[in-house]
Amino acid sequence: MRGGAIFGVVPPASGKIKIDDREVKILSSQQAINLGLAYVPEDRQTHGLITAMNITSNISLPLLKQYTTGGWIKSKDEKDAALDGARQMEVKANSIWQKTRELSGGNQQKVVLAKWLATKPRILILDEPTRGIDVGTKAAVHALMGQLAAEGMAIIMISSELPEILGMSDRIIVMHEGQITARFNREDATQEKIISAATQAVVTGSVL
Repeated sequence: MRGGAIFGVVPPASGKIKIDDREVKILSSQQAINLGLAYVPEDRQTHGLITAMNITSNISLPLLKQYTTGGWIKSKDEKDAALDGARQMEVKANSIWQKTRELSGGNQQKVVLAKWLATKPRILILDEPTRGIDVGTKAAVHALMGQLAAEGMAIIMISSELPEILGMSDRIIVMHEGQITARFNREDATQEKIISAATQAVVTGSVL
């Protein structure tokens, strides 16, 4: 889970996390959510969803406390939130009560995105956001990322797809085994430069 240390899922080996130039220590995912972070992991079936649960339960999971009073879930509030998220992401399903394991990979990814967007994050971490999904869904995810960024959301995208990196990023950081090997602005980045930085990291372990 390559973004897990930022989101409090795994302990960081080193380094600092700063939000608005203020250093923060994130020790749990709930603390990360409270700070305005959301994390869409690479493996949506293992870490992004509880596939035995339905769409509604998955979307409401990070905010379950908001839909609970005296130990009872306010089903209408939970249902309304799930409907809003599923509609925003245009999830194709029989209903919001359908099990997520029955959905296509693209629609599963849409449910994961709907779940985290429901928390209204300031910072969205996306790890391989379009891996294993169809071309149409990939375009929809890219369009959503552009819209969210235009609205002021900060997006940290972790990707191994060069066209995606070049097409979606304002700033690019190339890393190898936890070490930064190069930094590029959008206008300076090319596939050749990124590959060269990654190759040098593999061959020499040098930092540019």
